[in-house]
Amino acid sequence: TVFRVKGQGMPVLGGRGRGDLFVSVTVVTPTTLTRDQRKLLEQLSEIETTDLEDKGLMDKVRDIFG
Repeated sequence: TVFRVKGQGMPVLGGRGRGDLFVSVTVVTPTTLTRDQRKLLEQLSEIETTDLEDKGLMDKVRDIFG
């Protein structure tokens, strides 16, 4: 998935303003976890304050990059 962040790219040569920044996002989800990895993810989910059910991943990425 590629996102465009308007006006946050490289400066325009010989002009004013900035171009657009294109961000490529690749999400890889592991199919198996070790016992230690699973325990660490469970610990992270306990301390994470973001409500994951309200927004999907793409909505969160859009919030971050505008």
